[in-house]
Amino acid sequence: GHQINLPEFGGLLMIEVQTSMGIFEGKAGQILQCKTAEDLSALQQDLGDWISECGVPGIFSATIGEIPKIYSYVVKHYIFLRTAKMVNQFTEGMNAFGKLWDLVRNNWIAFLPCFTNMRTPLTKSSFKAIFKYEYSPRGTNHREKEEDTIYSWELVLNLIEDKLTELTFEDLLIFITGADEVPTLGFPNKPSIDFYTQEAGVRRLPYASTCAMTLFLPRGITEEQELHNILNQSVKDSWGFLKV
Repeated sequence: GHQINLPEFGGLLMIEVQTSMGIFEGKAGQILQCKTAEDLSALQQDLGDWISECGVPGIFSATIGEIPKIYSYVVKHYIFLRTAKMVNQFTEGMNAFGKLWDLVRNNWIAFLPCFTNMRTPLTKSSFKAIFKYEYSPRGTNHREKEEDTIYSWELVLNLIEDKLTELTFEDLLIFITGADEVPTLGFPNKPSIDFYTQEAGVRRLPYASTCAMTLFLPRGITEEQELHNILNQSVKDSWGFLKV
C-alpha cells in the first residue's frame, strides 16, 4: 500500500484546517506576523491575556525566537484542546452503545460518509437512480401517455446535465423531497414520479408532495421544451415546502 509520511501529513493537515477555519487571518494570524521586538511588545499588550488563556502563560516573558512555538501551541489549543472535552463526551457516549465508536475507528473508511461532508454534485444517472416510476398497467391509454412524458423527461434531464438550462438536479430534488442532497443512508422510502391527466381547457403545472416525496407530471407531454418550461416554472415559482 501507499506509505504515508505522518509528520508531513500532519503538517499538511494543520495547514488545511487552519486555512479552512480562517486562523491565519484571526488572532493566531497576528502571532504569525510577529517578526520584531516591537511586534512582540504590541502582541503582548494586545493579545497577551488571550494567548495566556490558550495555555501559554509564558507569553509575557517570551522572546521573539519563541514565537513559532507559541503559535503552534495556540493553534493546537484552538483546533484540538478547546474541543477535546466535547469530543471525548461524544465518543464515550457512542461507546456506551456496544462500543460503537471503537467500531467506527476500526472501520473508519466505511463510516466516512456518516462523519464527513462527501457531497458530490448530482449527475443524470445518480439523480435517476433515486426515483421509482408509478406507471399505469401496460396496454392502457394512460400508460402510453406516461411513456411519452417520461421520454420528454429524459430529454429535460439531458438539458440539465449539459447545463443548457438554469434548472439543476438539486433544484428538482429540493422541489420533490425538501432535501438538497441524498441522505447518507438514503431516503427512508424511495421517492417516486407519478402522473396526472390534464383537464380540458386547464393548464395544470407539475407539482410535488415533499411528505410523500413524489413528483406529479402531466400525461401525454411529447415536447421536451413544453415539459422543461412547465417544470422550470413550477420549481422557480414555488414557495418551498408547498404545492404549486
